[in-house]
Amino acid sequence: WRLVDDRPVAEDVWAFAGDPKLVGRLYLGVSPALLYQSDDGGRNWTPFESIKRIQGYENWTFPPPPHIPHVRSIAPDPQGTGAVFIGVEEGGVYRTDDGGQAWESLNEGLYWDIHTVRPVLSSSIIYATTGAGFHRSDDNGYHWRHITTGLDRSYTHPLVASSRSSEVLYTAAAATPPPGWKSGANAALYRSNDGGEHWMRLSEGLPEQFDTMVRQMAVDEEGGVYAASGSQLFTSGDEGETWRIAASGLPEVRALMVV
Repeated sequence: WRLVDDRPVAEDVWAFAGDPKLVGRLYLGVSPALLYQSDDGGRNWTPFESIKRIQGYENWTFPPPPHIPHVRSIAPDPQGTGAVFIGVEEGGVYRTDDGGQAWESLNEGLYWDIHTVRPVLSSSIIYATTGAGFHRSDDNGYHWRHITTGLDRSYTHPLVASSRSSEVLYTAAAATPPPGWKSGANAALYRSNDGGEHWMRLSEGLPEQFDTMVRQMAVDEEGGVYAASGSQLFTSGDEGETWRIAASGLPEVRALMVV
């Protein structure tokens, strides 16, 4: 490892992403809500100040005091080179295809407390998890459907798709937002085999409920699934049917990637 930049931005970083189409293109999402872009692998960063001119920006918020919103999710658009989606907690989903000069609001039918935005390769489908549950758009984000079939908890957080099929999705959901977690998050894992239209709870080998929210999930090329809850890492080798503890006693897991 080598240090690229000891402090690329002054704000708190909430999201990070790289663009697979553009070598060296990286993004940082920060609080207060802003997006930074680097085209040299992280040596230099440029803020997209245009985000502050999005209509309704002044109304974006975050539940805990001092109620400062942040860019929570970043997703390069596979349909356009250099285009990118951002999800704001709390503020909605927006897209730019001109280097951040203008932003398009994509929020019809979508709850504005965004946790994850995930466009599907070679498709007009976009998935999103929010504080009110799972949402799906079939027209590049212009309209959204709120889908709850099989989800008995509403606070959906991470979202990953199987490497074998973009229709196979995994999420974790808590019964309430964070203010209700003082006695435990009451969270569970779920899988959908049809692009989020229906969900089933995953339980074999898992706690009856997660007291610490599952904030991070990942998948591998062989169909394995990984989920981090606090200091524990759970793994499944059969697409979520059965699970085991892969590691425990870790520092709190804040990010998860399989290579």
